Amino acid sequence: MARRVLVKVGGETLRDPADRARLAADLFAVRGAGAELCVVHGGGPQITALAERLGLQSTFRGGRRVTDAPMLSAVAMALLGQVGAELLSACLAAGVPAVSTPAASSGCVVGKKRPPRKVQGEPELVDFGLVADVAHAGPQLLEALWAGGFVPLLSSLVADADGQLLNLNADALVTGLTQAAHFDDVVLVTGVSGVYGDLAKPETHMAELRASELPALLASGAIQGGMIAKLEEVAAILKHGAQAVWIVGYKDEGAIAQALCGGTGLRTVVRAG
Repeated sequence: MARRVLVKVGGETLRDPADRARLAADLFAVRGAGAELCVVHGGGPQITALAERLGLQSTFRGGRRVTDAPMLSAVAMALLGQVGAELLSACLAAGVPAVSTPAASSGCVVGKKRPPRKVQGEPELVDFGLVADVAHAGPQLLEALWAGGFVPLLSSLVADADGQLLNLNADALVTGLTQAAHFDDVVLVTGVSGVYGDLAKPETHMAELRASELPALLASGAIQGGMIAKLEEVAAILKHGAQAVWIVGYKDEGAIAQALCGGTGLRTVVRAG
């Protein structure tokens, strides 16, 4: 069976045409090396910008978007009509036979409405609205697309068992798919070239870590800012069956192909075990 690679890209890394073209060229190289690829993308900044143009106020609790019915429409428009379409265009231009579709397609991922929950810093339970947790994820759609030679580009829009569309966080989509489709490698495309103890000090870059080292590393205080949540995400992905999670910078030419094919370049790999 071919090596299976899931690549996750956030909306902030897809805003510039040059960044999309760089990513697409990298995907072409990885696919050329024989990997079965799936790309998961978010679109947070694009959703917020579109909501503003529509006169909608974005509300966040614990860093997560509260999604009412009008906001869900903005989510669908931004993910399907802008982010997914722009990424698809870049992939086609680079020779990647991509198919852009929401994770809801053919029940690839079935969601369930998230119940109100406790959120740090909030005095009462928070109802996130039309936001999903993963109820079920299956490999059938991905298997069919791979068999046809295609590269799926999945946005994090799902539906529940009754067909109600729901907004799913891209991190949750990644962990659900990792377990369902048995991905060997997950690549997180971020704003930095891996994990640093201090971004201002290049010598603190960490090239390789083990999942077993993450709890102590996080508890030590050596990791700061957004990388804390990123490493928590890495731990969850490895727990769901991936053998390695790679953190690469979206501005680095060929970063994904270099990581997976043993080339040089700055990145961090966190291995299971």
